[in-house]
Amino acid sequence: MLYYAFSVFLTPMAADLQAGSTQIAAALTTAILVAALCAPLVGRLLDTYGGRGLMSAGSVLGTLAVLAWSRVDSLLQLYAVFAAIGVACSMVLYESAFAVIVSWFDGPARARGRANALLALTVVAGFASSIFLPLTGLLVEWYGWRQALVILALIYGVAAIPLHALVVRRRPHTRQKPATAEERADIVRAATRRRPFWLLVIAFTALPLVGHTVPGAIGCVLGFGLGFGVASITLPHLLLQRYDSTAYASLSGRIAAFSVTDKALAPLGAVALAQAAGYGWVMGAVAVACVIAALALVAYHRL
Repeated sequence: MLYYAFSVFLTPMAADLQAGSTQIAAALTTAILVAALCAPLVGRLLDTYGGRGLMSAGSVLGTLAVLAWSRVDSLLQLYAVFAAIGVACSMVLYESAFAVIVSWFDGPARARGRANALLALTVVAGFASSIFLPLTGLLVEWYGWRQALVILALIYGVAAIPLHALVVRRRPHTRQKPATAEERADIVRAATRRRPFWLLVIAFTALPLVGHTVPGAIGCVLGFGLGFGVASITLPHLLLQRYDSTAYASLSGRIAAFSVTDKALAPLGAVALAQAAGYGWVMGAVAVACVIAALALVAYHRL
């Protein structure tokens, strides 16, 4: 909800703030870039302290940031609010939630439970855009964009804050001696100095496809969604398979720093390339990126 419904607010915000759509859209890019910058630190904190405190603070920050969003009167205020939203996103979205699940279902004996939990989270979270896009549209139509944000902030706060504060727990320590911060740092340094880690970075920073007909385009969109969902639940398994769970969140945060930055910059790059050379070149670039990602995964599994 923190950014899925942003497109619904784009037009009314632009009119109210007397700004261009590109200037308004830059706020979302700001949030995603800030989330990418925060990802490594958030990963280290998750490895050290667990998810309860961090995710609770993130949900409180997210609620307050959305409330502040409803009161902005200038582009500067909007960008500042979305920087705060970016921090909140890094604390509560996929990467953090996956890290909490991995730490809770630690050890080979609990691998099945971990896989089921990751799948359940991905399926439930996948409905976020399906639910909040139409809901936000109705709220904006009935109450205006500012009041709609207040309602959404309350919905988010009431749902997320108690869940993170009361349900998320510290992982049960299955090891006789918990890993120290220095030991986790050594694991991260060793991983980031070797080729397999960077192959994962490449593989999870590029995505799909092209269709020249309406059925083909629909098929590609469906394939994109399927691939995106598979990628979301596959990365945790790949990291655990090679590096164990001791520094999982730190390594996941390092990858997120690249992949989330890519998500923020790719739309701007696509628009610039489309204006300069046409959308055919955009689709070609995406296809090349997908081939590179596939080759990176193949090479990763051979190492």
